[in-house]
Amino acid sequence: MLWQEDGSAAAYTEGDSSGLLTDDPGAVLRHRLSYDLLRDLALSPSDSLTFIRDVLEEHRS
Repeated sequence: MLWQEDGSAAAYTEGDSSGLLTDDPGAVLRHRLSYDLLRDLALSPSDSLTFIRDVLEEHRS
């Protein structure tokens, strides 16, 4: 998400071999909602680190 000084927004997405910048309000809203949902479901940085360490430890055993 790219926020502009005038309050408008643009969304940038990137794939294996391409990137797309859009300022279409409907598309930006869909990208924002997707990002918000993923962020809400994500672990905190410290919980992520604990999770990664636990997985590494499981695979070392």
